[in-house]
Amino acid sequence: MTQTPTLWVIQSRYLKSGDDLAAVTPRHREWLDQHYRSGLFLVSGRKVDGTGGVLLAQAESQEQLEEVFRDDPFVLEGCSEYSYTPFTPVKRGRALMLDGVPLVEG
Repeated sequence: MTQTPTLWVIQSRYLKSGDDLAAVTPRHREWLDQHYRSGLFLVSGRKVDGTGGVLLAQAESQEQLEEVFRDDPFVLEGCSEYSYTPFTPVKRGRALMLDGVPLVEG
């Protein structure tokens, strides 16, 4: 039987804005890409109100995530801080493939 994964809603709050944030964004996006390639990150983007971002990840623990986020250019440059909320998914739609999480069809 496949174990249900733990997913994480990670929210960032920007501590800087404008040119300071724009200068670091390309390096932050490169950092994101390496963790998309590893399978850790599932989806991410800026909040509509521009105050930060939201990221969905699949990880074993908050400690694992905190270790990864220590190397985020937004953290290194004092641009953002993060909060981590774990949850256990019980259903999913077709757009998301997650072993151990039942697909709702029909």
